[in-house]
Amino acid sequence: MGAGRSAAGPPAGFFAQGLPEALDWRTLMKVVFQPSHEAVLMFTSERERAGSSIPRPRKVVLTLRSCDEAPLPADSLGHVGVVSQKGNKMQPNQDCAFYFHFTDSDGSKIWCACVMDGHGPLGHEMSTLAMQWLPLLVLREPLMASEPGKIVPKNPQSVFDAISAAFQKMGTLMQKASLIGWGPRGYSGATCTLALCARGLLHTANIGDSRMILGTYSTGDEAIEHRILTRDHKPEDPDERLRIEAQGGIVARQRVYLDEWPYVGLNMSRSLGDSKLHAVGVSDVPDVTSIFLGEGGEGGEGGEASPQFLVVASDGVWDYTSAKDAATVVGRHLQMGKGAKVAAETLVLLAQESWEAESPDLDDITAIVVQIGSRCQCPEVQG
Repeated sequence: MGAGRSAAGPPAGFFAQGLPEALDWRTLMKVVFQPSHEAVLMFTSERERAGSSIPRPRKVVLTLRSCDEAPLPADSLGHVGVVSQKGNKMQPNQDCAFYFHFTDSDGSKIWCACVMDGHGPLGHEMSTLAMQWLPLLVLREPLMASEPGKIVPKNPQSVFDAISAAFQKMGTLMQKASLIGWGPRGYSGATCTLALCARGLLHTANIGDSRMILGTYSTGDEAIEHRILTRDHKPEDPDERLRIEAQGGIVARQRVYLDEWPYVGLNMSRSLGDSKLHAVGVSDVPDVTSIFLGEGGEGGEGGEASPQFLVVASDGVWDYTSAKDAATVVGRHLQMGKGAKVAAETLVLLAQESWEAESPDLDDITAIVVQIGSRCQCPEVQG
């Protein structure tokens, strides 16, 4: 994650002050993790690549690790695929994504996947800021430090409470960032959909309308099953609408409006940032849930890996692609042993084709596919 002014100062100081500045994860990887954690972090950079085999520009995915200084190729983790493709908007690609895994002190394999979708004139800056801060806020949340020596405690209630507390801090930080500088920043923000898997439990947190599904597949041709793990936060939802209108917001045409110029409309009822719209009821409180993955799930105590996968994606996937179709495409590729990266790329292409069949205003499309049950290690350098 791009270096900012804070890279020159102590990370703990900026963390304590909650300054909404860019962080340097190359430095923070060494602060958060020890080499023994075998931590690997993947994240979308500001650089893009394009070519004959890539239909539209895609963000370059960078990979860091705590084991040593050498970087890893983005495709070196076969059980994870991260793709972020630019749409037709004038702004830069406003989506961001990250994935990390590490080995905790008790030998448990912990992993986390997250997608953020920026919106508004400076949405790309807001989503990048969220991507840079959220891993630190979650892993360094004091409630996570309830069991000495462990980054993530065994007690699931402690993890649940820590994620909720980290998102509260993230919301405060993003509000500060949204208030800094010129006017359009107050109308800029980001969604956030996060999954943290530890010791057989999948903890999720969601703000906005990015979405997450959990799929199940087998080695045969049986149907791919799926379950939607998040709910979209939309203004027309009765409870969301009641809160917004009680605070002076206007809900019309499936958007939240201010009753003043420039009459900006936001098509979601919860987001990070968007300080002008938060003043009229838009919220940054996430839905936080925990589900049991069963024996053999990532980080669990069981033996064989469970035939499951997780898809975390921005609304560029979900607006014109059903959860069933997305699960089927990803599940089939994993059944055939093509790996999570190919599955993610195919899903993004499906979403693009579905979008272009309905609308010329192609959105940015970002997807993470995690094949659950794959043993997370600090891989050897390839190439």
